[in-house]
Amino acid sequence: MKKMVSILMSLVLVISLSACGQGKTENASTNDTQADTSGAALTKVSLGMVPWSAFELFYLAQEKGIFEKNGLDVDIQEFSSTTDNSNAFVGNQLDFCTYASAESIAPYSAGADFKIVLLADKSNGCEGLVTTPDIKSATDLKGKTVATQYSSVDHLLLLTLLQENGMTADDINIVDMTIEAAGNAFIAGQCDAACIWDPYYSKAKDKVGTVLYSTADNPDIISDVLAASGDMVENHPDVVEAMVKSYYEAADYWRENGDEASEFMAGKLGVDKDEFDSEIAGLIIPDPKTALEAFTPADDYSYWGYTQNTVEKFMNEMGVIDADVDCSDMIDASFVEKLASE
Repeated sequence: MKKMVSILMSLVLVISLSACGQGKTENASTNDTQADTSGAALTKVSLGMVPWSAFELFYLAQEKGIFEKNGLDVDIQEFSSTTDNSNAFVGNQLDFCTYASAESIAPYSAGADFKIVLLADKSNGCEGLVTTPDIKSATDLKGKTVATQYSSVDHLLLLTLLQENGMTADDINIVDMTIEAAGNAFIAGQCDAACIWDPYYSKAKDKVGTVLYSTADNPDIISDVLAASGDMVENHPDVVEAMVKSYYEAADYWRENGDEASEFMAGKLGVDKDEFDSEIAGLIIPDPKTALEAFTPADDYSYWGYTQNTVEKFMNEMGVIDADVDCSDMIDASFVEKLASE
């Protein structure tokens, strides 16, 4: 559900369409204020997001008065398309925007002004490679037909598995189709394997598939983040801090009130509680200290910047972008650093 269109192919549209964005909404990044019932002033900001289990924590922060407690009046604008969400953000119509991490690279490489300020989650088994039972190792994939969405992060996940086992894409037959179609094709016996994300991944493995490789084997490869506009970071850092703090406080509320919080968020997502619990169980929801670790430079996948630079190289090789950027420059870790020290 998080990746409702191609993660990377949609980024081409972000580049081409971002220039078409209308002017900033009247209350975005202007720090308009209103009073809560106690008379305290609230700062009104806008947040764009797509339906995804971890992002429902923003709705929980709204429902439980966490935003209000931290001085915010947040206008949550939900988009059915990740492309539309990003276009509105880079078109200056939103103050904050959720991203699957890989989605942030193309608009940034095209000159969009924003910073990554929050690590929302890391994929920990909610997507991966499902195979027929006879395929028991990566080398067994040689000559087999594998369905996935070309240029998506799951395509990258598949190539990572091959690389780790001394193989390349030439050793298998990759069939390009949407993730939903790939999942259905695998269940129907039309391919030997599929590298896909939830909910299609869970459906495939529960019906006929064997999991050969998943993000549980490397939770640092695929993640989700929150971006703040350059204007918010530069001119209103207190507002950005309040937004980041609210997310992690909502996560704490969910951990302490699991059934009630999950029931509410499942309703917002439009699924039953069991499905919501299953989806979010495949994610790592970090606390500020864990987020800070992910934003701390290292020469491996534990560092968000390293991971995204790996994806950036992949995108250049695939022709999705034509720019060389250092994804580490996207990060502003000061907000999680402050929270982690409290």
